[in-house]
Amino acid sequence: MKLIIPMAGKHPRLKPHTQSKPKALLELAGKPIIGHLLDSVSKLGVDMVVFIVDEDKPKLKKYISDNYSFQAKYILQKERKGVGHAIYGAKKYVNDDELAILFADTIINADIRKIGRGQSHGIIWTKKVEDPRSYGVVFEHEGKITRLIEKPETPVSDQAIVGLYQFRNPKGLFDALKYLIDNDIKTKEEYQLTDALQIMINKGLALVSREVNVWKDLESPESLIETNNYLLKQAKQKTGSHKSSIILPPVYIGEGAKLFNSIIGPNVSIGKNARVSNSIVRNSIINRNAEINNANIEECIIGKETRVEGTPKKLNIGDSSEVEFA
Repeated sequence: MKLIIPMAGKHPRLKPHTQSKPKALLELAGKPIIGHLLDSVSKLGVDMVVFIVDEDKPKLKKYISDNYSFQAKYILQKERKGVGHAIYGAKKYVNDDELAILFADTIINADIRKIGRGQSHGIIWTKKVEDPRSYGVVFEHEGKITRLIEKPETPVSDQAIVGLYQFRNPKGLFDALKYLIDNDIKTKEEYQLTDALQIMINKGLALVSREVNVWKDLESPESLIETNNYLLKQAKQKTGSHKSSIILPPVYIGEGAKLFNSIIGPNVSIGKNARVSNSIVRNSIINRNAEINNANIEECIIGKETRVEGTPKKLNIGDSSEVEFA
């Protein structure tokens, strides 16, 4: 089983946190986003993961090599020509084995299994949404996908594409991507994966949809906090013993973290070796080696090695910073 993870992009709405580390290494509930992604497809028996990146990412490579045994390949997308073009660059690493594609800006919970035998050539995973106008959606007829529509002005379907795809054999996908590139067929000046999927459908390759149980789209600080809260509720609590402080689950407290005369929780992640004293922390992410003193914070993201003194109204601050409130 091969897995492709497209992860190129600057993610401007997640600055300043993505200025010092890749988005995939931002930590939620005590683990980098990429760890949660890989866990979500662990049942597929992946033996190789192809990461598509826009620059060399030594921190990502080190995390993967330290924590996973699968073979990892890294493709540098030198030109921004769209997701379809990026995925086509991974062709040399796949064969006739089953293929999955998972985008690096989403957390999902689903009953994911290998496709196995059947009539469908592939699966496009979806989630029902109230307003489909901001998403790509699928339109189905008699149990098969007939059209893929990007951000429809008229709500013809409420099944949004969540960024997870499975193919029994990748040949049909790469043939369609090659056709797009050879004929310079672009949408919004880019080679789109959805256009390739539509070509597959038009050629009679059956694609079906399955719905995920949970879909979290990680595109803003607010979505990071919301997803952190969700992941904390799913995980076993790791809090340790902090006699001078009150812990209100769900909470994650990393190894070596020190808490003094504080109230922590609910919905708080505190990274390794962080220090919190004389403070109240709710619905927040405190990264490793950060220091919080005399503060009452809620819905905040505090970068690693950052010191906060006093009570801000709301704070979203990157790594190695220092702020003090009178």
